Amino acid sequence: MEHIINTNSSTLLRCLETSNELLGKLRTVAFVRDRISSIKQQVTIDDKNDALLTALLEVPDDEQQSVMDDFIAALRACDQHHVANIFRAESDKVPMSDEHHSTLIKHIDELCKFLDPENGLLDKLLSSRVITPVDDTRIRSKSGFHDMVRGLIYTF
Repeated sequence: MEHIINTNSSTLLRCLETSNELLGKLRTVAFVRDRISSIKQQVTIDDKNDALLTALLEVPDDEQQSVMDDFIAALRACDQHHVANIFRAESDKVPMSDEHHSTLIKHIDELCKFLDPENGLLDKLLSSRVITPVDDTRIRSKSGFHDMVRGLIYTF
């Protein structure tokens, strides 16, 4: 587990969604349950992701397999198959490559000018399961198209 987290840390920090739903599913994992309060207190999603991954790195060797199995199951139950597949590939769902993500960020100014997420794009991404209902709600709660586009891009 440590090797996988360390090798894929930037992708995990970018793609993992430490949502209330995921943390709720992880309440059944004794080792993680004791750390959920601390994870939830983090202000940003990046900080929550880092706190969760740090907690996973602290799992004792004799509990790693059990905790990892439960963590992967929780990820899959929360439609984070692309993240779960970093740990154990079971489908073709993978996170966006760092190269493609960098390209999106590089062109964010143009995307913010010309992309209208309310023209059915978010509905299509949600129905295609590219984004989760939590992503959809978070993006739609932004004020203005510019902030919505930025929220959408940072989802990937």
